[in-house]
Amino acid sequence: MDAAPVEVVAPLPPPAAQLRAVSEHEADLCKVAGTFDWAYLSVLVLADVGTVALDAEGLQSDSHAAVRLVGPGLIGLSWGWTVGGSYLALPQCSPSFVSTRPAEGSARSEVPLAISLGVLAAATAPLLVGIETGEGSSTLAWSPGERVMRLVISSATGVVGAAMPYLVPPRTWRALQKLRRLQAGADAHGALVSYAFTF
Repeated sequence: MDAAPVEVVAPLPPPAAQLRAVSEHEADLCKVAGTFDWAYLSVLVLADVGTVALDAEGLQSDSHAAVRLVGPGLIGLSWGWTVGGSYLALPQCSPSFVSTRPAEGSARSEVPLAISLGVLAAATAPLLVGIETGEGSSTLAWSPGERVMRLVISSATGVVGAAMPYLVPPRTWRALQKLRRLQAGADAHGALVSYAFTF
């Protein structure tokens, strides 16, 4: 005796991806997120120039080693902030393609990118400090331990600086996060949970 054929039901296709902003508020947020934040990046570049000038013209000539180590820390912090903030200041949204998150949530995470930018800042901040320090008459009297600590401190503060744009984000990143929260709230009200059992 043959078993009854099993009826195969094809799953319903997912809803079409939203290609345009649903509301005027979403369109405004996407417009802000779709521009380059020149003011934010300009402040970061000025901070880089200022910390390098402060270390080169003032802190390096101090007689106390602890004071001389403040300069590399400030350079690493501002350089890391520039490395991390440069990406977040880029346009993050296109008005002609406002994608919505799927019902199961976003598949992308910002953590790998943040870690990568932190590693990049940690690797490049000591190079910047080494180039800025150079081989002057005042630096020849420094101990090898102090020279090493200048590089280690700048590397450590570079990692901290690369995380700062997530705490004090540029205008583009703030608008993108508001847009994502708005879309998540809209998705939550229209969510549907269903179960299917097959024997």
